[in-house]
Amino acid sequence: MPRASAPRLKPVRRVVRTPQQERSRQTRDRIVAAAIAGFEEQGYDDTTTAAIAQRAGIGVGTLYAYFPDKRKLMLEVLDGTVRTMSDMVVEALAPERWRTGEPRQHVRFAIEAVVGSRLISPGIQRILWERHLKDPEFRDANMAIEGRVRAALEALFAALAAKGRLRAVDAHAAAFVVHVSVEWIASRLVLGEAGVAHGAAVDAATDMVTRYLFDD
Repeated sequence: MPRASAPRLKPVRRVVRTPQQERSRQTRDRIVAAAIAGFEEQGYDDTTTAAIAQRAGIGVGTLYAYFPDKRKLMLEVLDGTVRTMSDMVVEALAPERWRTGEPRQHVRFAIEAVVGSRLISPGIQRILWERHLKDPEFRDANMAIEGRVRAALEALFAALAAKGRLRAVDAHAAAFVVHVSVEWIASRLVLGEAGVAHGAAVDAATDMVTRYLFDD
């Protein structure tokens, strides 16, 4: 008598569900990315929450569940932009980078980092400056970059002075002067208003800062 074959079980399709927390993070990231694209292309005033939601592939109501208004969304975008910009410059000012090598080379690298940071989301940075005097929180975002970079400069100058590599300067005043000078040069270069070649301007700024900070 033939054996009865065992019934074949249909394979169960397993649906891999993204955890709620992860889905929420992904949605938030899409909203921020859509906002950056909109602000870069059209500026702050002409970018609506409806347009941002459409770019992100969600409803406006979903957007408002994450951000109560366009201003809060812009501040979120600024937070990421500010951190990315300051990270680039602060890394170039890390004292361990300056322990060996010629000071002039390190100064030039740091100046190029400042110029490079001004190329990060230039439309977002333009909005930041436009609203600097109109909104205290935008001003705070701008000053956060300056405060972090100047603190890094002071720490670098203190480390160099302790090793006898820096000529006698007031570290606090020097941080202010060097930062403002290089930032202004970088801004003019990025905006295309310098009227001088990029390389020539960086060479001149490198010479100026090196002569101010170092005896050689």
